[in-house]
Amino acid sequence: MFAPPFTIPTMSAPLAHPIIIIGAGVGGLSAAIRLARQGYAVQVLEARAQAGGLASGFTAGGFTFDAGPYILLDKPGLEWAFAQLGIAPETLPLTPIENVYHVLHEDGRTTAFDRSLATTAAGFEAQFPGSGSLYKAFVEKMLATHANVQPLTFHSHPGVWDVLRNGSLGSVPFMLSSLATVLDKAELPPTLQESIGIWTHIAGQPMTQAPAPMAFVPGLFHGVGSYYPKGGMRAVPELLLATALAAGVDIKYDTKVASIQAPQQRVAGVVTAAGEFLPATAVMSDASGIGTYVELVDGFPAPEKAKLQKLPLQSPGTCAYLAVRGRQPPYYIRFKLRGAGCTAFVQPGLLAPELAQDGWFPARLISPLAHAEADALGPEGQRELIDQQLAEPWWQEGISEYKVLHRRTTFEWGRDYNLYRDSMNPVMTSRLMLKGRLAHRSPTVRGLYLTGSSTHPGQWVSFCAIAGVLAADCLTHDYPRV
Repeated sequence: MFAPPFTIPTMSAPLAHPIIIIGAGVGGLSAAIRLARQGYAVQVLEARAQAGGLASGFTAGGFTFDAGPYILLDKPGLEWAFAQLGIAPETLPLTPIENVYHVLHEDGRTTAFDRSLATTAAGFEAQFPGSGSLYKAFVEKMLATHANVQPLTFHSHPGVWDVLRNGSLGSVPFMLSSLATVLDKAELPPTLQESIGIWTHIAGQPMTQAPAPMAFVPGLFHGVGSYYPKGGMRAVPELLLATALAAGVDIKYDTKVASIQAPQQRVAGVVTAAGEFLPATAVMSDASGIGTYVELVDGFPAPEKAKLQKLPLQSPGTCAYLAVRGRQPPYYIRFKLRGAGCTAFVQPGLLAPELAQDGWFPARLISPLAHAEADALGPEGQRELIDQQLAEPWWQEGISEYKVLHRRTTFEWGRDYNLYRDSMNPVMTSRLMLKGRLAHRSPTVRGLYLTGSSTHPGQWVSFCAIAGVLAADCLTHDYPRV
């Protein structure tokens, strides 16, 4: 993201202090496991009373929910990360999702995506004659392109040499395109383009700004499939936490970091909110990448800070945690488009009926918001929006009764999860993909490393785990154990 003012030398002296990791999210836990397995002393400082970050669990009304906005799992990416961490994939039981998502458009039309490509294409063909074969061709092309560029996902800040060595040069024009450009070339009807691009609404960005790799998503549904972890998405950080503790990682909860001390742009340690200085050989942040530089690094150069503050941010949106009587099969996620945004109704009870209690099932009504829109609405405006969306009939079909167990606005997300400006990370736009995501190895502060979704192109839990592995490998290269 920045031009490095120095070259980081390889260290050969014994490590006098532990590696400190700020945040016990998926990225921080993955990095901690990777480092501990190689013999490093690792101390994780978590501001909250539990690990997992936005992927952690949340309990309300006797039901356990996935806390954050994560609703789908990237199985191949997570399996790659687990392999690097020495975790057998079968330790995380997965349920395949056959009926992935359904979209209700503003004109009343509906489109649906199943794991079966044939079923999905047949549904499109019935609505838009000729579109079935176009969709199949699009998916096949995306799967081939994904297979070509996927290895780059497992490189930290891939450059020209990585592209050439991987044989991905032919995919460069695609990677530099926007999602809108890719979908236009597929000649799919606008309604189908909107359905494929539904994930851009999660990030609060138009398809003209979204990166082309978002076009891989439907292909992945049909290719490797989508999965629901037994116990919910929170099962991922729970497994990582158990693995980290077994590997000897020291985790301190309720310990918020106030600053990263870096005299002469070299990390010396951290100061906690309680005023305690903790020396460190190196520091890795699983907090917001932008927030790390802007709010935590003591004396970070103002010009570089200003550049980071201009990056668009992604809001977690609002969420209503529900108990519902009845279900609305067969789709795990139901979306309703609304202008430039959408609302998602998530029904884990369709995949895990054992979650039921006396005929009630847990569900979530998630409303992604652009960061600027969330700010403009304010807390009261967001609460009114939740109430309006709860009153809408589209998600209540098949639901005889519901109870609202908890509401969460973006401001409450920020407070409960210590988010930078009530955001999750910078929006992964095509422009940011072109310029380069935030680097795992800080080019401006020696001994500082970043992990988590700020440093990897996407919101899936797997990307956070991959980022943890890659950031840890950068650190072990710079600070080898003697």
